[in-house]
Amino acid sequence: GEKLFKGRAAQCHTATKGGANGVGPNLFGIVHRPSGKVEGFTYSKANAESGVVWTPEVLDVYLENPKKFMPGTKMS
Repeated sequence: GEKLFKGRAAQCHTATKGGANGVGPNLFGIVHRPSGKVEGFTYSKANAESGVVWTPEVLDVYLENPKKFMPGTKMS
């Protein structure tokens, strides 16, 4: 997990408790959190209004193809 994060996500996200938002939101505690709810981060309308709750299974599908799963997301 850590190796994948560093290779694919760390350019845009942090994942430490209290970590700053970057190009993408801080991902600490993402599992079971609703999409679009990190304080201080400006989400796309798609993420903010999706109603998605991030479970491991949902994250797997989303990360395979974010724009297919959630048209309008800023995630690439």
